[in-house]
Amino acid sequence: MSADALREQIRAQVRTALGAKATGADSSVASVSALMQRFEAGYAAANAEAIVACFAPDVVWTLPDSRVLQGRAACLAFLKERFASPTGPKFSDSHMNVLGQTVVQNYKVSVPLPGGQSATLDGTDVYQIRDGLIARKDAYWKQIGAPKPATATAAAAAAPQGVVVPLRVGTAAHAAALTDLFKRLAASPALLQAAQSGLLRFDMRVDEAAVKAVAAGAATPTPATAATPPTAPAGTSAMAATTAIDPAACCSSCKAGKACDCKGDTCELHDHPADVPELKGVIGEKLLKTLPPSVKTVRLHPKAVLTPLGKEALRKRGITIERGIKS
Repeated sequence: MSADALREQIRAQVRTALGAKATGADSSVASVSALMQRFEAGYAAANAEAIVACFAPDVVWTLPDSRVLQGRAACLAFLKERFASPTGPKFSDSHMNVLGQTVVQNYKVSVPLPGGQSATLDGTDVYQIRDGLIARKDAYWKQIGAPKPATATAAAAAAPQGVVVPLRVGTAAHAAALTDLFKRLAASPALLQAAQSGLLRFDMRVDEAAVKAVAAGAATPTPATAATPPTAPAGTSAMAATTAIDPAACCSSCKAGKACDCKGDTCELHDHPADVPELKGVIGEKLLKTLPPSVKTVRLHPKAVLTPLGKEALRKRGITIERGIKS
């Protein structure tokens, strides 16, 4: 065989091989395109089952907010919830680019914003195909150009300047102080107007564990929890903060513009002596934990029983014990 004939034979074999490879590639592209068409049709019909049928059993779907759905069941539940919501995202202008076993999809997505408005974002999804099914779906939504909701800083700047009252609710005593605060708001038109206009605002933090403990104790009262709690803990910041707004919310003397004449009343708007709580029943460590930090002296009822743990708790806090009945 001549050299020219050998070269021609090699060229023919190469052309045959390249033709077969091209045919296989075309077939693969057609298969992936058909899969994505079924996927798009499922979205158009809001058919969660049809969409999930295009997924591999172990599919991994990463959402634009970084949540990750794993498996068909999780994807099905998510899609049903999305389609059932009237405020779910709306998709349009979809364009698919099939690159072998990878598909890149570009589209527009309209999402709702607070106040009844909406924003249209650019979206890009990247799909990985395995064995004729979608094995991975990564979604990205571009926030550039989307209207931004008013920030907390801007809202605070627009609001009138006033007094911010820190409220901490974690014990029964705190809850009592909170109740007393709202009673004073209801009784004082000036305080109520200040709260409604934003001149008086509240920053409330709740100790969840402590609240649950208090609720559990209230549900199953014992002799220890039956002890009389202090009516208003001294040093409550919420009470003190109202002084600068409406001192006349105190007693009749204050309302008349005279010197405070509250006597034994612990309204907390003025510097009254702290009340000495009287404890009754069986006094244990649990009950003593409800006493506010400002309590330095307690009075034990003649029939009260102080447990060893209760006595140790009083000692550690440096609380003085008195015995007798309130005069």
